[in-house]
Amino acid sequence: MNTEESIARTDVTEKRYVGVKETLIYGVANGGQCISYNMIRGQLTFFLVTVFGVPAPVVTAMIFFMGIWDAFNDPLMGTVVDRTRTRFGKLRPYLIPLGITTVLFFGGAEFLKSVESTTLKIVYMCVTYFIWEFMYTIGDIPFWGLSAAISPSPCDRSRVIKSARFISGIIGGIPGIIISLGIDLTRSGKVPISLSQLFLILGIIGGTVGMGLFSLSGFCTKERIVHVNDEPKLMDCFRYMFKNKNLLLIVLASMLGTFEGVADAFTQYYYALSLGIASLSLVAGIPGTIVGWFTFGFMGKLEKRWSSKQIVVAMSFFKFAVTGTTFLIGIRHYTDAKVIVPLLAVQGIFTSFIASIRMVIPTKMIGETVDYMEWKTGERNEGMAFSLLTFIGKLTGSLTTAIATAIIPLIGLHEVGEDMVLAENSAINTRFWLWALITVIPNAVGLISNIPYLFYDLDNRKIAQINADLARRRGEIAQSKEED
Repeated sequence: MNTEESIARTDVTEKRYVGVKETLIYGVANGGQCISYNMIRGQLTFFLVTVFGVPAPVVTAMIFFMGIWDAFNDPLMGTVVDRTRTRFGKLRPYLIPLGITTVLFFGGAEFLKSVESTTLKIVYMCVTYFIWEFMYTIGDIPFWGLSAAISPSPCDRSRVIKSARFISGIIGGIPGIIISLGIDLTRSGKVPISLSQLFLILGIIGGTVGMGLFSLSGFCTKERIVHVNDEPKLMDCFRYMFKNKNLLLIVLASMLGTFEGVADAFTQYYYALSLGIASLSLVAGIPGTIVGWFTFGFMGKLEKRWSSKQIVVAMSFFKFAVTGTTFLIGIRHYTDAKVIVPLLAVQGIFTSFIASIRMVIPTKMIGETVDYMEWKTGERNEGMAFSLLTFIGKLTGSLTTAIATAIIPLIGLHEVGEDMVLAENSAINTRFWLWALITVIPNAVGLISNIPYLFYDLDNRKIAQINADLARRRGEIAQSKEED
């Protein structure tokens, strides 16, 4: 490497374009979006099946078909973003709220409480969930695309992504705490409301607060990389996936890791039915939450020592080792809260560390594939690339929920009124399967997600070369415009 190349790489990496205030605002905005997202995703099966009273097979079918729609919806939205030309950039004009749709979705059980028609409930569920998914897509794709366009500096990008994941982990985690407490208080009669009323109230509060915070991303951030391509055609969104090999490998790896999310889907059932108190999950989660916050500060050391691919693969095997050990230690005590809550708290320390890293690195990797395509072809398509991030999140979330809902009757759970209960006198040991499903099984299956990374070739050295070349090209273009 000659001296000029070395200086170019250092300038791109170390110069700071995004200030502390803008970095924090980007994180707070993501926290607002995550309020609505976590409420819907975290309680989707429980709310629809247990509170709203929609049959589990119908919920599974809806989620499956919505996932198919998302396969087209997200890339198409990415194309729309990349075709946008405004004085505010191509990303920020779409950073609009989705809070009202959260209220409509969670209000269904209360709005239709006197309706006995299951068909009407199904129609309401499908319409409101479709609208929520659509509004989420409109905001989420440009939001994450902005993480790649907010600065040419990889350090800046890493900081804003960490800010988004860190702050959203705090703000976005609040609904889960409140919902768990609310369910326990409602079931015990200490709060004189029904579960349907509880979810309506939480939907109104969460939707309103989330809407306000997410709006900040449209008003208080800047796009610093404005790369003018020819406007992409509608079908280019699908071609782009196959032109960008490394991006396609990230998508494939994420899809293969879908089953890992099943653990989260059954956590609520495990605490409520096996241990008898849903809010014990809050106690077990405290140590991991604290560790997760500190992980974001430690992550820079990992990024300097290992490539993104190495970090992602190592975290996958580490998580399997941790959850497998937890399963074996607790295999004789999985109904004893005195043993299990401390055990899961220890597991949570490790898995929260892993989760914090995996929230940042894959997002950063997608930004790197955007740079790679600009370097290779001269085209820069944040909308298309980050539409796949949104697509991955929604598709894997939908598939996880569909899989979990399909598993429910297989492990001996069934509905009674507004409750999900264990089947009595069943040959199936439901409590054992719940224990296995929140520990080792999902992570054992998830190891197959590492296979695509065998072919991923963006290592630290190549990325540094790409950044240096792009910085030189952009400088030449800027100088040429000044001379004209």
